[in-house]
Amino acid sequence: MDRSAPNRAIDPADAAVMQALAAYVAENYASDLRMPDLAAHVHVSVRTLQNLFHSHCGEPPLKALRRFRLHQLHGLVMDRPWTPLRELYRQSGLTGSVADRDFFLEIYGLTIREHQEGSRVKTASPAVPSVLTELPKGELRYMLQLAA
Repeated sequence: MDRSAPNRAIDPADAAVMQALAAYVAENYASDLRMPDLAAHVHVSVRTLQNLFHSHCGEPPLKALRRFRLHQLHGLVMDRPWTPLRELYRQSGLTGSVADRDFFLEIYGLTIREHQEGSRVKTASPAVPSVLTELPKGELRYMLQLAA
């Protein structure tokens, strides 16, 4: 029997709980979310939330939360590949644990570091603005003569 894809009709009350939970997680994924926090937000017990989540999604709520956070991390790395990983982990609500690394590898087929390095290759190195490099040729010599 496949427990990950049940063939029963979705109760509207259950769907409302799941929708409220999804909205809450989307807004608060970077903060420290625990099962009692999630259950309290949707006004059910922890056990009820676990059962409901498993019957609708096929996995425990905290695993789905980690998957969501890793998806956010994936996007952050693509958008800002030069930002240190520890900062991107913090912004995603992750700790950078071995479990995070292993689950990222399972989902995306490469490590977070490999993803970051690949994203860096796709973008040019960050531009270092410099007045000296932006001056037309010869103007620097003229400015130095004036300063002398």
